[in-house]
Amino acid sequence: MNLSSVSRKKAFLGNITTAVRNRAWELCHDSKSILDVCCGNGLFFLNSKIEPPAKRLLIGIDTSEAFLKEAKKIFRDNSVEDVCLVHGNAFRLPFKPESFDRVVCVNTLLNMPSLDVIETLLVELMRICNVNGKILVDIRNQSNPYIRLKYWIYSKRQKFPVKAYKVKDIADIFKRYGFHCTRILPIGCPVEFIAKAFLIEAERTKPS
Repeated sequence: MNLSSVSRKKAFLGNITTAVRNRAWELCHDSKSILDVCCGNGLFFLNSKIEPPAKRLLIGIDTSEAFLKEAKKIFRDNSVEDVCLVHGNAFRLPFKPESFDRVVCVNTLLNMPSLDVIETLLVELMRICNVNGKILVDIRNQSNPYIRLKYWIYSKRQKFPVKAYKVKDIADIFKRYGFHCTRILPIGCPVEFIAKAFLIEAERTKPS
C-alpha cells in the first residue's frame, strides 16, 4: 500500500490502531453495505482494494473536511474507487434507520471524554444498523496499567481527550438499547487483563 499521504503516521499507523482496523475489516469485509463512522483519512477502506470486485455500498463519514481531503488523496494513491466519502456529524448521521449491514466506528471511542458521550454516539449507530446487522467499535483497555499511565501522561500534553474504558460499560450501553455483544476480541495480547484494546461486535437481541 502507498501510505505516503498519511499525516500523523505515529497515530494512524501505530500497531494497535492498525490491528484494530484490520481485525474489524476481517469481520465485515463481505457485507453488502458498510458505514465507517468517524472514518478520518479513510484507512479502514484501504483493505477493500484487495477484495474481489463486488456490488456493495461502502461509505465513510467524518466531520473533518481536512481528513476527508486526505482520504481522497490516499484513495487515489491506492486506486480505491468504490468508496463514497460524506462530510457529516457522527451524532446526527444523515441516514435513515436500519440503513447498513455493518456500522463500524474504530479508533474513535478513545477520544470520547465520557461514557455519556459514548452512549449518545452508540445510540445513533444502533439507529442506522439493520435488523440483522452488526456494529463494530473498539476501546482501549482501562484494566491495563500501561495504557492508563500512557493516556494520563498524554492527556497532560494534548488538548483533546484520550481515555480508556471497560468492556462492561460498553456492553451495558448496548444492553440498555436492545443490543448484545456477540464478540469481544482482545487486541495486542490474548490475555484480557493486559490486552491493549478490545474490538467489540454487537447486534440486536433476538426476541425469545
